[in-house]
Amino acid sequence: MAADEVQEFFPSANLSLLSLSEIAGEKQASYIHSNQKVQKSTGDAEVLEPSDEKEKFPRIVPLNVGGIHFMTRLSTLTKYSDSMLAAMFSGRHHIDKDKDGNYFIDSNGRYFGYILEYLRHGTLAPKDVAEYVYKEAMYYGLYDLMEQLTTTPRVSKLLVSEAHRAQFPNYFEVKQRTIKTAVENATVLNKAGEVIIYAFRKEFVPKAPNFNTNHNCVADQAHINVGPWEALADEETFIRCLENDLVEDGFNVMRHEAKRRCKYYYGQNCQKCIYRIQIVFS
Repeated sequence: MAADEVQEFFPSANLSLLSLSEIAGEKQASYIHSNQKVQKSTGDAEVLEPSDEKEKFPRIVPLNVGGIHFMTRLSTLTKYSDSMLAAMFSGRHHIDKDKDGNYFIDSNGRYFGYILEYLRHGTLAPKDVAEYVYKEAMYYGLYDLMEQLTTTPRVSKLLVSEAHRAQFPNYFEVKQRTIKTAVENATVLNKAGEVIIYAFRKEFVPKAPNFNTNHNCVADQAHINVGPWEALADEETFIRCLENDLVEDGFNVMRHEAKRRCKYYYGQNCQKCIYRIQIVFS
């Protein structure tokens, strides 16, 4: 092995994996290759500070990625000229160093080894970590890698789930409110928190004359209102999506009962209905 050949050190630290729901709520990221912020998909931002003079990097670059150390060639980091990673090491921006002189990247080092392997040899990450590498590839602007990872089972599932959730307005805010409401409503005796949701794909507009819009409607019992939305998915689909996500996050969810319709009638039936979800905290 040549003295200047890249050596890779795969991380052995036992870092926490990001949950699928977190990655799902982070599907969009912005990459700005000039003197602006590069927005991470998690909402954090790393600023590429313009350098007054063109920064000169060594041919072999020592890296500290989130506390984990790597060494690689400069040509490896700049292989894809349209990527954020190439922009960082183009010489146009100042990159901080740690106390040992390693160039510091404030990102998850656990998966950076897989990024390097792709840049070096075109090797894809194992299927069991594909979604996490996909997230990192998104941050670094490695769109070719992202495209190849979309055909792996976990990333495909991730993208389908994201598209499913995207049909519904303020989905992740609604999910958080559902959890908080369940916690507030849980009792000491049964430790079950009930959440009543009024979900409506289309706003109900009565056509019958003299229809009393201020009648005693079941929708008034709802803790959370969700709607309207333009997608074809119906209210039942939304509730199942919400329940499945909660179960995947580890909550003990009692499957919802059939929707409860409003019984008011005056020239026509009130079309509003509610759903009841219970989360058991035991």
